[in-house]
Amino acid sequence: MITVKRFGAIALTVSCIAGMLPTAALAADIAPETVQTITGFEQAGQEIGAVTFTLGQAEEELTAQMPQTVTAALADGTVADIPVTWVNRSDYSTTDDFYYEYIPQWDSNTYVLADSVAELPYVLAQRSEQAGSTDGEVRAQQSASNANADTIFEFFIKNMGYNAAAASGVLANIKAESNFNPNCYGDNNTSYGICQWHNERFTALKNWCDENGYSWTSLTGQLNYLKKELSANDSDYLWNGKTINNKMKSFANSADGAYDAGYYWCYYYEVPASKDSVAKSRGNQAKNTYWPEYGDKTISDNSSVSSIFTDVSSSAWYKNSVQYVYDNGLMVGTSSNKFSPNSSLTRAQVAQILYNRAGKPAVSGTIPFKDVSKSAWYYNAVCWAYNKGYVSGYSSQKFGPENNVTHEQTVVIMHNYDGKPTSGKAVSFSDASSISSWAVNAVKWANYKGMLGYVSLEKTSYFYPQKACTRAEMAYILMEYFI
Repeated sequence: MITVKRFGAIALTVSCIAGMLPTAALAADIAPETVQTITGFEQAGQEIGAVTFTLGQAEEELTAQMPQTVTAALADGTVADIPVTWVNRSDYSTTDDFYYEYIPQWDSNTYVLADSVAELPYVLAQRSEQAGSTDGEVRAQQSASNANADTIFEFFIKNMGYNAAAASGVLANIKAESNFNPNCYGDNNTSYGICQWHNERFTALKNWCDENGYSWTSLTGQLNYLKKELSANDSDYLWNGKTINNKMKSFANSADGAYDAGYYWCYYYEVPASKDSVAKSRGNQAKNTYWPEYGDKTISDNSSVSSIFTDVSSSAWYKNSVQYVYDNGLMVGTSSNKFSPNSSLTRAQVAQILYNRAGKPAVSGTIPFKDVSKSAWYYNAVCWAYNKGYVSGYSSQKFGPENNVTHEQTVVIMHNYDGKPTSGKAVSFSDASSISSWAVNAVKWANYKGMLGYVSLEKTSYFYPQKACTRAEMAYILMEYFI
């Protein structure tokens, strides 16, 4: 494994962007008529220059390469090239990001900024490989970075349901954090990976990947852990993960939407020091760098369930759920080109799904059910699930393997599978009073886990506890539980 070191970042003392801008206060000996008001800039909000740096390089060497003037419109109707120096939106000396945005600063005794001016031009400083790298090494590392960026973008489109603008916002942040390198260490080896998970979250990344069959050093493992973080508001992973995820999916698929996504992801997910100003920098990168590159990218994916199953539309509410269960071998189609999302599941099929998830272990023990033949395709699954305490029968001798499993039966089985935890959240379904008493705790638990969100996606307020659970609904329940 190639390890890239990032030097430790400490708490920043740089103020937000408002603090970086010149004030309107005038020295007492300067006549007001000598001060000119800036009403706008040429290329406001755009990159007007770029420099490169290596880690540890003196900041003075960077700013010396930047333009000495910027073109501004003045209140008297004229346009002028005003002398400027450059200030970092973050803090170059105490952070180790892979790019920085520099904005202009001018003599406040000569120029003041009109309140109406919201955007400034900027210069981008991008970190290159360490001095001493050969041209071949630099090209290889850049090629790997580009390939990882493509993989991350496609993951957020296909597996997270993001549009191109939202995915561009994620890319702008991951570029700054790790240059898309999953083996990137930071903060004196206390943070790691593409998102620079810190301390407890670094430990959670390792533990979750180990428990779910992923390598925590791999891009695939880190992306799936990131998906886990964003799947629920869970203090063990990310207390506002699902809130962030839902907001990211709400941004318009446009250049401005890319800016909003880059800003939001930085401000609420990455949360760096000086987040108010750094978020603007990452929003600009999403809008001006990644949106032009990825905004119209077409992803061809023959593994998409929408291309495999003719009855799973790419716009169906259950598309991502079906993709998850199919990719993870939890559910397959009812034929080579049909998933049958609206068909009912049987009790035996639910047992088989969980048995598949467990890796189809060897079965020991017996079952009392006379309606479960040893020659039946589901015998091992029912026997395993029964002896684990996940399923029970209608009576001591009847299991009803071919009976449709109801919504409340489904959540009871999943509740049993999870060890019958006591956590729960009261439901507000219109038919909550019709939930069987033996299922109430399980339904509250499933609601707390976010597993009943399909109800609103189906545009109804009814849980229908005694109604058969469909294959699409089961796919949603499984996805919400296992991620």
